[in-house]
Amino acid sequence: MPVPSRRVRQQQTRQALLDAARVVVARRGIDGASHREIAAEAGMTIGAIYANFANKADLIVSLMDDVASDGTMLSSDSPSVQACLEDLGRRLVAQADSQPELTLLSMEFALASMRDPDIRSRRLPHREAEHAAYARVLEQIASRSGERLPLPAGEFVEVVANLGWSLLCSRAMLGPSVITEELVVKALGLLIQGA
Repeated sequence: MPVPSRRVRQQQTRQALLDAARVVVARRGIDGASHREIAAEAGMTIGAIYANFANKADLIVSLMDDVASDGTMLSSDSPSVQACLEDLGRRLVAQADSQPELTLLSMEFALASMRDPDIRSRRLPHREAEHAAYARVLEQIASRSGERLPLPAGEFVEVVANLGWSLLCSRAMLGPSVITEELVVKALGLLIQGA
């Protein structure tokens, strides 16, 4: 079996550190997550963190991007915007239930972005690109189905994203018997009704 190149090994080390940071930050929060604990979780030394990330803000932004890459995209082949949003609700609940640390991480990321201007300024362009992609999907579905979005697509995506996030945070706090999958699906579907 061929030995991985130096670049491949560096990518593997970086990903292992991000995976470890995901676990530690979900468990302890960003402020409580130390380089020492993240390195130990990855089975590496602290030097591996410093070799891969400029500072804690760099690690957190990289972790935010890594977690976002697992995000639940809107389904562009949905027959209508309402069907797309309802499908999104089901997929968000399934993801939140199978990976509860993602809700904790998203809350930590929101707080970090509010508290640290460096984290916010480095994350916002990625977030804006993600939301622009979501807006294009909604515009395509609306155009194809003859629907009209209740707001400009970019603003509508903000409403959808924030309602979905808020419902998942409430589900994590209050439990699935209070914030049911049906409630999440209906709430997101209501955003397009009457438009």
